[in-house]
Amino acid sequence: MKNNQQLKRQVFVAVLAAIAYLLMFISFPVLPYVPFLKLDFADIPILIGLFMLGPSAAVETTVLKLFLYWMTMGFSVIELIGLSSSLVVSLVFITIFWLGKKYVLKSGYRSILVVITVALLLTVIMSILNYLVFMPLYINVVGFHLGIPLAKLILIGIAPFNLLKGLIVGTVFTVIINVLPGRYVK
Repeated sequence: MKNNQQLKRQVFVAVLAAIAYLLMFISFPVLPYVPFLKLDFADIPILIGLFMLGPSAAVETTVLKLFLYWMTMGFSVIELIGLSSSLVVSLVFITIFWLGKKYVLKSGYRSILVVITVALLLTVIMSILNYLVFMPLYINVVGFHLGIPLAKLILIGIAPFNLLKGLIVGTVFTVIINVLPGRYVK
């Protein structure tokens, strides 16, 4: 019986990863002056897995989603940098929503606090990592050319994008998770 439950869990993680992988292709720029930053909803299935199966399943779903994307899009340095950034974003979502679920999410208005916290932390963490790691890698390894100073790009492009991403994805997920029957949420 335990093997059957484990198999169901693995299949569910694989299905969520496949859905997340497909959602990566449905992306669109939200800020016209940084068109290379695109919003997608690939973190929604990961967060559903978090609430239904726990944090380890969410991390497994994330890694599998990124592996599928890397395998199909090619083994380029550009893809690896972008996927590393995507991994950090997913881990921020997983961590904050898991902590929020454990300690904060008891009623509807508190979920707003969790979404705002996700958006703010995502903005701070990704701004710092883009300034120190990701953008320097794009610039030095790939030869990406910035038309403005990096600090200005972070301030007017990357920070607002991550704030919007955190708010939009967090809100959509909160609506979805509140629609799911309680028996599906761990």
